[in-house]
Amino acid sequence: MNDLPLPRAKPNARILVVEDDPDAARLFSALMQSEGYEPVLADSGEEALERLAGGGFDLVLLDLLLPGVSGWQVLEHIKLDGKLRYVPVVVLSALADKDSARKSLDMGAEDYLTKPVDVERLLSRVRVMLRIRTLYEDLINERFSRQQAQRTLEMRRYLARVMGGSAQVQALADVLDNVVSTDTTVLLEGESGTGKGLLAEAIHRYSKRAEGPFVVVNCSAYPETLLSSELFGHERGAFTGAIRRKQGRFELADGGTIFLDEVAEISPLTQLALLRVIQDRQFERVGGEKTLTVDVRLVAATNKRLAKMVELGRFREDLFYRLNVVRLEVPPLRERAEDIPFLTNYFLRAQTEKLGKAIYGLERAALSRFMSYPWPGNVRELRNVVEHAALMCRADVVGLEHLPLSLHSEEADGPAPAAPGRLWDQEREIVVKTLEQAGWNKYQAAKKLGIARSTLYGKIKKFGLEPPEGAEQESGRGQ
Repeated sequence: MNDLPLPRAKPNARILVVEDDPDAARLFSALMQSEGYEPVLADSGEEALERLAGGGFDLVLLDLLLPGVSGWQVLEHIKLDGKLRYVPVVVLSALADKDSARKSLDMGAEDYLTKPVDVERLLSRVRVMLRIRTLYEDLINERFSRQQAQRTLEMRRYLARVMGGSAQVQALADVLDNVVSTDTTVLLEGESGTGKGLLAEAIHRYSKRAEGPFVVVNCSAYPETLLSSELFGHERGAFTGAIRRKQGRFELADGGTIFLDEVAEISPLTQLALLRVIQDRQFERVGGEKTLTVDVRLVAATNKRLAKMVELGRFREDLFYRLNVVRLEVPPLRERAEDIPFLTNYFLRAQTEKLGKAIYGLERAALSRFMSYPWPGNVRELRNVVEHAALMCRADVVGLEHLPLSLHSEEADGPAPAAPGRLWDQEREIVVKTLEQAGWNKYQAAKKLGIARSTLYGKIKKFGLEPPEGAEQESGRGQ
């Protein structure tokens, strides 16, 4: 039965022709060109393996009897390689015995044609194989699209959980939808504590590099003399104290993502070395001569305006453009107040689980104070305040008395307050305010503080507190 004519798939398909006979190679090459394909010749098994390492082939025409590395070895290599195994292989061999044909098919070859090859049959088989290849690629692309859509949905859920559901956060997610599946460098700018680290982690977690390492480097944590060693590693004896070879963070991040936090703090000399890594993915360890190549994705973050630093001559312009491929401005918490209740409950749940407490939320007054406070420390400060409140709270809801001084002051609704004083002063003020709110009813005050009355008596004595004239002196339940 004759092969049914099929539409020609991928008219510009790249076909590797592995043939050591020059005449046969020219014939097969001319036939492929007549069909609009792009033939690439290899006259030995070694050359075929080199060509295959570069990738990008849609079909392989393979002779078995080759000098050096045999066609059998090339076929085995193709079918055992995860990236090549689905590239169709049509064997063209002078071996007409059934055993050779069976062996090659068992090894994964899609077809076996004996020489001299019938031209029409060869072209027909090539068309069929390329159609199969096209259908396979369509299937892979469809599967990838589904997987990417799933990852995008999961990423949005993750961002909503850890950053909130405001329009600003959704706008960040919209950009990440187009970026997360690529290897594009991302620059995150925004005030300290806004969640730039969470975004960097999300970019890695929902990318195709998710199985690889996620390496974080706080560039401001190292002096200039040590940052290069931290990033690129060093050889033994490179400097005083280098008693052994050390891998740098870029080496450790190979196959994954490296997150350079506070990238604006990098010195000019290290900026130059970083520029080369971004451009070529190559570097040398400090004190070393061997050039290392890594496969990493770069995400950088800063609480400064890099463009402004470039204008002032404090940051390399060429490095800025390498980092500023996709820029995300992470808004401060005061500009997305609708995220505050959500994040507060998220952090509170995490703390109550950690502490083993049953705290179900905030009193209205406490939540109102949260909403009016400017949060100069952004999400990081919010998390710390919630942790403090959970530690102080002995009731089932958080009240004003459980909040730190920074939120108790009358200026809490205005500019950022000064840092709280000593723990003694902070605890004393909370006790005094609670007693005043309870009219110095010690039973009610102790209940609000979540402590025993005997403990409250001890604190009153410790702080030398005296009730004002006319205040209730009894502390029984009836007061």
